[in-house]
Amino acid sequence: MPSSSPPESDPSVQEPPSSSETTSADVSSSPSKDEGEAPDAPSSTTLGAIHEPQRLHPLTLLLQVGTSLPALAIILFPLLRNPSSSENVASLVMAVLYGVFALPVIFLRYWRFSYRITPKQVVIQSGVLNRKNRSIPIERVQNIQIERNLVARLFGIAKVKIETAGSSGTEGSLEYVHRSEARKIRQVVRSFQRGAADATPDTESEEDEANIETLFDMPLRRVLLSGAFRFSLLYLAVIFSVVELFNPETLVQRFIRTDRLEWLTEAMFSHPALTIFVSVLVAVVLGWISGVAVHLARYYSFHLWLDGDKLRKRHGLFTVTEGTIPLDKVQALILRTNPLMRAFGWYELKVQTIGINVDEQGHRVIAPFAGSKRILELARRVRSFDLPDTFGQVSRLTIRRRFFRYTMALSTLLLPAIYFWPPDWVHLVGVALPWWGFGVVPFILGWALLQYRNHGYAAQEDGFYIRRGVLSHHLWIIPTEKFHVFSTTASIFQRRLGLKTLFVDTAGAATFEYPEVIDLPAVEADDQLDSLYRRFKTLYRNRVEAATGAPDTRLDPDERPRLPVEESVE
Repeated sequence: MPSSSPPESDPSVQEPPSSSETTSADVSSSPSKDEGEAPDAPSSTTLGAIHEPQRLHPLTLLLQVGTSLPALAIILFPLLRNPSSSENVASLVMAVLYGVFALPVIFLRYWRFSYRITPKQVVIQSGVLNRKNRSIPIERVQNIQIERNLVARLFGIAKVKIETAGSSGTEGSLEYVHRSEARKIRQVVRSFQRGAADATPDTESEEDEANIETLFDMPLRRVLLSGAFRFSLLYLAVIFSVVELFNPETLVQRFIRTDRLEWLTEAMFSHPALTIFVSVLVAVVLGWISGVAVHLARYYSFHLWLDGDKLRKRHGLFTVTEGTIPLDKVQALILRTNPLMRAFGWYELKVQTIGINVDEQGHRVIAPFAGSKRILELARRVRSFDLPDTFGQVSRLTIRRRFFRYTMALSTLLLPAIYFWPPDWVHLVGVALPWWGFGVVPFILGWALLQYRNHGYAAQEDGFYIRRGVLSHHLWIIPTEKFHVFSTTASIFQRRLGLKTLFVDTAGAATFEYPEVIDLPAVEADDQLDSLYRRFKTLYRNRVEAATGAPDTRLDPDERPRLPVEESVE
């Protein structure tokens, strides 16, 4: 697999480990309040620092106990449903063990948890038997996210998540602190990141946000409209959860009369095609309703501000989430749409940052739903670019390759079903039902053609542009200065057809929705690989010269002098 890596990556990309963690089985060996601090930290108390270990809000105990109650309810459910049964001894024993062990553990975990903030790092100590001392350098903190679910908002508390560049998850979590304390923590870290070691952490107020430039917001009507263009399978999880807790036959007998149930069963077996059509229709309607509900809960009262060199956003119905996105950490812009949204000119704008947000599959949404013109205006506020007028196409051989691959997958599913299909089961026009599955083969060909038409790329001086996808169509805008690694790959089938896949990697790229150009002619893929590398190299050298006033005199690896190697004499 040929690959090219830039001589020096963007300074914002090269990040050392974000945190250090030590574990000890001895409780008494945990660091004291003065340990774990950076060696060059000032010895005197700095104004704004939180040197003394702080505990979480006392209501954390109550909420953690409440979080464990559903598990206790499941344990006691058989006992409550049939108190006279002799099989309830196990449930009763487990409930007693819960009271003896689980509740004390919850209290000890709360009591042994503490945090503090110095001008150099955030220190979090936790653990009962295994003590953990996590040190998060201040300069590596990328985002301090404040979350307030419905219960937390009722009691005026908040959950604080600390995310660092390059991390695949949350580095530190404070669950829960007072809301004013959460804002103070965020302000203290920001002050230290700006180098203001003596800055006093002022408490942010709602009025302060009025002085910050608002970039994008979504009223309730727009949030509901955006949900109407989405689809979710959340209802399946709800159905399976209900089936796990309750007997399906009991539920059916309670809510549906027996005579109606028999009539419905007979109708389903008499008209299998109609049954399949109605089932698909019901699934689509439930998915549409779930999409509206999920979008409303996630993006209710969505607001996006520009605060200096950071984007700030706040949204959520049941859980209000507040977070920041440093502009210099943005690696790529991503415009997403689907066929229905595209028909009406609606798009979603996401940014890819160095720190991966696992809740959003590595991307952060900054505009959930807006018209194409508004989306492009907002995207250019984050990163300037010129959208190409035309996109180059991949090889037409990708249609054949995709058609063959999808048809083989379909055959793998249908042929065993055809072989084991009982003679007395459903037959349509004398043909076993699985045979009719091959009727989708023409649609597979159409699907492969649509994927070919929606897949393209464009290379410009300001960046690399990739578009791909049918049901979920993405447009990646990758600035040249954010290129990290370029590479090409070729599977055994691609090599037989003379094709390759071109990857353009950036720092923090997600595992899913990866920016790649699939099935390029091999010669074209190699030419683009070399062109991208030369473009980044030129940009990097120009920046070195602009910053130092002198050209970059370092030689390429093949131009560097080498010492002669003496041949060994046997």
